[in-house]
Amino acid sequence: MIAFVPIVTVIIPYYQSQTGILTRALTSVLSQNLPDGWSVEAIVVDDSSPCPAQCEVDALTFNSRVNLRVVRQNNGGVAAARNKGLDEARLSSTLIAFLDSDDIWPSNHLLRAIDAHIKGYEFYFTDNRRVGFHNSHVHSDSLPETRRLLSIAYRENGLVEIPRDSMVGLILREFPTQASTVVYSRSVAPDLRFNRTLKTAAEDILFFTALAALSRRVAFDAESCVECGDGMNVYFGHLDWDNNKLLSIKLDQMLAHYLIRESVTLPSENRAWNERRLIHSRKEFIFHISRNLIKHPSRVPEVMLRLIRQRPLQAVTLPVEMLFAAISKLTRRNR
Repeated sequence: MIAFVPIVTVIIPYYQSQTGILTRALTSVLSQNLPDGWSVEAIVVDDSSPCPAQCEVDALTFNSRVNLRVVRQNNGGVAAARNKGLDEARLSSTLIAFLDSDDIWPSNHLLRAIDAHIKGYEFYFTDNRRVGFHNSHVHSDSLPETRRLLSIAYRENGLVEIPRDSMVGLILREFPTQASTVVYSRSVAPDLRFNRTLKTAAEDILFFTALAALSRRVAFDAESCVECGDGMNVYFGHLDWDNNKLLSIKLDQMLAHYLIRESVTLPSENRAWNERRLIHSRKEFIFHISRNLIKHPSRVPEVMLRLIRQRPLQAVTLPVEMLFAAISKLTRRNR
């Protein structure tokens, strides 16, 4: 009789232009203190990276408890890379963990995630720090509702239990769940995948909102923190107003809230908030597309074609909304 060995599948999407970044992330995987009987399946998805993953992997020595596979695919973006990792994961995998290739786990990250799983939690996440941005994401000024909820939630040995509907609301409002901090029970959503049409932003908001909505128990680990790196990042690297990717980011943020409306079952309060956020995102997109029509008209056609393909009705009404927005701005200016 073959004994069952619980497995954590670690999915690492990889696209970097500097050597050593992936080596550092994989070293943090190799340093994990695993409980007896558990093993790790690490899947690096090389998304046609300029710096090939295999060169980084060859410099490391893996042990019997950590199995590594490198899968190469044509460049499709982070959502496609994570999906490839999910597709490649063993059917016997117990837990799924994400690690971005420029991030580092503390040595007890998987140990504490496994302990939370044994206690019955299906969705586990931790704090994170990012050099130059914040030392603690959950204690930053951008997450006041997360801090408030954590201060009143049930706590046991560093684990803070967050009610499911509250967790869904936090992801929608403040997004405390950076991908490298999340570990979840595969049985909760074995077929859940990232939306590949969202190539520049918000694919993680959509995925983790759906995942939280399906999870019965959610735990935040107040005693652990993931270190986020400064490698290539499609989102953080393109937020400047005149960056040619910003318009695509604003489009993806708007489209994500349409997709959440259509694909995730939300309680009334969270559904109402998502609708308000959708309206706000649409106004932001209209502002940025109007600005680009004036300053950078060559950027607009590609983004508009994407909108027409994915949301033809919204694309048809967009010129009218742009006209009303312009009239409203002129009216306020002339008062």
